[in-house]
Amino acid sequence: MKKICISLIFLSLCTFAQGLEFLDINVSEENAGVYTLAEEYVQLNQYIKEFKKNNDENSSTYNTSLNEFEKRKKSILIQIPNMIVKQTIDTKAREFFLKKKQQLLQIQNNKNESAFVYADTKAKLEYFDKVENFYSSLLKLEQLFNEAANSKSIIETTDRAIENLQSSKLDINEYKAKITSLEELEHLQNIEEKIENATQSYTQILKYLRLNANLLESNYLFSLLELQVWIDRINTFANINFVNVGKVILSILVLIFFISLKRAFSNIIYFFLVRIFYENKALADDIKITFVESIKKPVMFLLTFYALSLCLTIATYPAPLNINLNNFFHIIYAILITWLVLRVTDSYGVIFISKLAQKSGKKEVVNLIVKILYFVIIIIASLYILAKLGFNISAIIASLGIGGLAVALATKDIIANFFASILLLFDNSFNQGDCIEVSGIEGTVVETGLRKTTIRTFDNALVFLPNSIIMGANVKNWSRRRLGRHIKMLLGVSYDATPEKLQNCIKDLKELLHTSDLVAQEDDNALKYSNETTKYRENLVSLDDLEGYKNACYVNLCEFADNSINIELYFYIKSISAGDFRNAKEILMFEIMKIIEKNGLNFAFPSRSIYIENMPSSPYLQNL
Repeated sequence: MKKICISLIFLSLCTFAQGLEFLDINVSEENAGVYTLAEEYVQLNQYIKEFKKNNDENSSTYNTSLNEFEKRKKSILIQIPNMIVKQTIDTKAREFFLKKKQQLLQIQNNKNESAFVYADTKAKLEYFDKVENFYSSLLKLEQLFNEAANSKSIIETTDRAIENLQSSKLDINEYKAKITSLEELEHLQNIEEKIENATQSYTQILKYLRLNANLLESNYLFSLLELQVWIDRINTFANINFVNVGKVILSILVLIFFISLKRAFSNIIYFFLVRIFYENKALADDIKITFVESIKKPVMFLLTFYALSLCLTIATYPAPLNINLNNFFHIIYAILITWLVLRVTDSYGVIFISKLAQKSGKKEVVNLIVKILYFVIIIIASLYILAKLGFNISAIIASLGIGGLAVALATKDIIANFFASILLLFDNSFNQGDCIEVSGIEGTVVETGLRKTTIRTFDNALVFLPNSIIMGANVKNWSRRRLGRHIKMLLGVSYDATPEKLQNCIKDLKELLHTSDLVAQEDDNALKYSNETTKYRENLVSLDDLEGYKNACYVNLCEFADNSINIELYFYIKSISAGDFRNAKEILMFEIMKIIEKNGLNFAFPSRSIYIENMPSSPYLQNL
C-alpha cells in the first residue's frame, strides 16, 4: 500500500467526518502539508457554492467576495507543487485507514443492515476511493520527481488519476427509494454533495498539476546533466554551513556559459538561415554583419534570462521553482522569442521575401503576407502571455463572439479597409510600382497595406488612400501598357497653302510615321510578342486591348480653323517609359518640321485680319 499517502488520506477523512461523523484522530503537522492545502481548496469550493446559492449576485459585495475566494484558490494551487515533494508516510495513519475501510466493507457485506446503513456505507466507501486515488496520485508524482522523470510521465499520471476520479459515480437511488425518514435522506444528500464537491476539487488540482507539469520536471535536468553529483563534489572540498557552495559555483558557471554563448548562437542561426540556403555566398557574407548584429540583443537577453531561470532552479532544488517565477520567465521568453523572430524576419526574411517578390512579380501580395505574419506572431505571443498571467483565453475568444457585433460596428472602417486590401490584391487592378491615377491622385504605388495604399505623386508628395475608397473609385493604371503610348498632334499651316502642297505634306507625314522604328506599326500586336497559346484566346477576347497593345496611326486634314488649316496626327510611340517616350517624341517633331519646310508650308500663328468695305469721308483721312 505504499502507493497511498495514508497520512494525507486520513486527514482528508477527518474533514469529511464533519458530514459523515465517523472519524476522530490527529495527524502530525509534518504530514499535513498537502492535505491542509488540498482540503482547504475543497472547503473553498464548497463555500463558494453555498455563497452563490445564498447571496444576490447583483449585490455590490458579491463579485468582490468571489474574487477573494478565487485568489485564495490560486494561492493554494501555487503552493501544492512544493508540498508534493515533501510528503511523508505515517504508518499509524495507514493502519487506521485500512482498519476503517475494512470495517466499512464488513458492514456492506452484512445483509441484515437497513437500506440507510447500506447507502451510508456505500457513500463512505466511494469517498474513500476518491481520496485514495487522489492522494496516491500525488505520491506517485513525488516518486516521479525523485526518479527524475520528464513531463510526459507526469502528464500521463495526472491523466490516469483524473480518469479514475471521474469514472466512478455514486449511485444509491435504489436504497434511498426504501428510506422514509427525511432526516436520513437529507443526511445522504449532504454526503453526495460533499463527494461531488471533493471530486471536482481534486480534479481541478490534478488539472493544474498537469498544466504545470514542467514544475515537477526540474529533477530531469539534474539527472540528465548529473548536476547533483557535481554539487556534492564541490561541497566536499568547500563546505560552508550557511551557504551551499556547490550550488553557488554551478550557478556562476551556468551564467558565464550562456552569456558567452550569445555570439556563437547568433552565428548558428545565421548559418542555418542564410549560409546554407542562400545561393550567392559572397552576398551572404556581406549581409552576415547586419544579420548577426540585428539578432545579437534579443539572443543575449534570451540566453541571460534562461541562465537566470536555471540558476534559480539550482537554488531551489530539490523543490520545484515557484509558479509565479516560472510564469514570469515564460512571459519573458515569449517576449524575447517574439523579438528575435521579428528581427530574423526583418533581416533574413526581407532578403528571402524580396527574392520571392522578384520572381512572382507581385510585390504587394508578398508585402501583405509579411505584415500578416508580423500580426499573427504578435497575436500568438500576446495570447500566450495573457494565459500565463492567469486570464482565461477560452473565455476571451468566446467573448469575441458575444461582442463581435459591437466590435464590428466600432471598427467597421478598419475591417472594410482590411478586406478591401485583400480584394485589391486579387483584383489585380494595380501592382506595387505601377503608375496610377485614382480619386484625383496621380503617382506611383509604393505599397498596399492592411488599411491604406501609399502613393508617391510626381511632385514627390506621399499620399495615403484608404483601401475602401480605392475599391469604390475609378482606377486609371498607366503601367498596364505593353506597347504604344498615345500622341495626338494638330499641325496648323497658314492659309496660303495650296491643295497640292497639303497633299504632298500629308503623304510625307504618313510615310514618316509608317516607316519609323519609333512608332507602333500595324503588326506590333499581342500575337507578335506573346507565346503560341495566346492565339487561341483571340476568339474569346480582344488580346490587344487586354494586354495593352496599341498601333493605330492616322494622318489626315481635319479642319479649317480660324487661323490655320489643321493636319491631325494620331499615332502611338512604341516605348511606354517616360524618358524614351519624350525622346522619341522630340525626334519625330524635328522630322515633322523638316517635312513642313520641305513642302513649302509655314506654321500658322494666331492672327486676325480686318476688312473695311466702305471708307467714311473725312478731311482728316483725305490729308493722309
